[in-house]
Amino acid sequence: MAPLFAVAFTLTGCAAGSIAGAAMELAGIRKPPELPELQKPPRQIAIHLHAGGNLNAGAGGQPLALAARIYKLRQSAAFERASYSGFLNAQTERELLGADLVEVKEVQLIPGQRYDVIESVSREAAHIGVVALFRKPAPQHWRAAFSASEAEKSGITIGLHACALTVQGQSLVGTRCQP
Repeated sequence: MAPLFAVAFTLTGCAAGSIAGAAMELAGIRKPPELPELQKPPRQIAIHLHAGGNLNAGAGGQPLALAARIYKLRQSAAFERASYSGFLNAQTERELLGADLVEVKEVQLIPGQRYDVIESVSREAAHIGVVALFRKPAPQHWRAAFSASEAEKSGITIGLHACALTVQGQSLVGTRCQP
């Protein structure tokens, strides 16, 4: 059996993996079966919320504190369909998200604050949603949804501004705040 191992370990390229795997299987060494997704350990997702100096600007541009919510979701469709007003009441929020809601966490931010956390996200939550409860939100710039598997690799970084949130790599082109 030693010559078979020698051949398997000296090959390179695509064939090496399959030959090495076959040789190991012949020797009684097998790769353990892949765990079902729900049995894998929780994902560790870095979430960064960065509040600007003009956070949640009030009358006259006065910055104000802001509540942001981080949602762990089975699916994101209901989250993405829900209206802003649906997130203003906890019971309405639960009704809108229904069985898709795994967990929600609220964070209070003040102007200039950074909130950095590693969230442990169970495998049943395939998506992460973030809502910023602005005083007067810019249309379509108050929430964002992410794939948990992608976020596990790259993290989530969100900027919170006068009336809108931005996701790392995107900008607020054409966004205007209401007076």
